[in-house]
Amino acid sequence: MQLRSSPLREAANDTSKVMKKLKITIIVLLLLIVQKSFGQENIITGKVVDSQLKELAMVLIMSGSKIIDTTDYNGNFKFKCTSEIKYITIRFIGCDTETIKITENCNVLEVVLLETGTYDFVSIKAAERKRIRRRNKLLPKLYKEAYERKIFNNKKPCH
Repeated sequence: MQLRSSPLREAANDTSKVMKKLKITIIVLLLLIVQKSFGQENIITGKVVDSQLKELAMVLIMSGSKIIDTTDYNGNFKFKCTSEIKYITIRFIGCDTETIKITENCNVLEVVLLETGTYDFVSIKAAERKRIRRRNKLLPKLYKEAYERKIFNNKKPCH
């Protein structure tokens, strides 16, 4: 004689199985979310120098309006970069502000800040064009020289 289980008991077993699968799915999703959020942090290091390739101390490293780090007396900085930080701004008195996009494959930022120039009797657009032209002309030479003098570790900037 074979005992048949009641439909109510079978429904309860099915519900129990579905609940177990749902719990496992939720746990796996939570673990993936936690891993993703922790996996997005990386350490960004770097050095800031001026156009004479002298280290700049106390340069502000900012994300938006928030200061995330400053350089030490040798021009070095190091900060933990989260996934919210897409760009950093490097500011120093008397120098042009440098905005750098943070990319995954660039954890060492080496930056040359050029002194702020003044352009009298020209429009804002013309002054900006001259500033960009000056920057594009000087920076490749300065990066190369900084690499040759072993101030920078990379021949070209990764940003």
